[in-house]
Amino acid sequence: MNDNMPDQTQQPRVLRLLEEILSLHEASGNCDCETCTQQLDCLAELVTSGHNAKELLPAVQDHLDCCQDCREEFEALLCILRAEQSGSC
Repeated sequence: MNDNMPDQTQQPRVLRLLEEILSLHEASGNCDCETCTQQLDCLAELVTSGHNAKELLPAVQDHLDCCQDCREEFEALLCILRAEQSGSC
């Protein structure tokens, strides 16, 4: 199995998360700290399942690239999710 591809058993959940992110993104029209924070949980789950944040939500990734506070929160979420996936939590 290719490590870059999401597990087929996670597809329905991944699609629901993606739909939620896209609906939030479309409703906001821009990406400030508040909008970014609303999307971090879902985006972190998608990234840990093998998806590319820049491809999913380029505006959020651009915000993360320039906002240290949001980036630190996102990286912390990624660490937690990866630890859970590896069973070290």
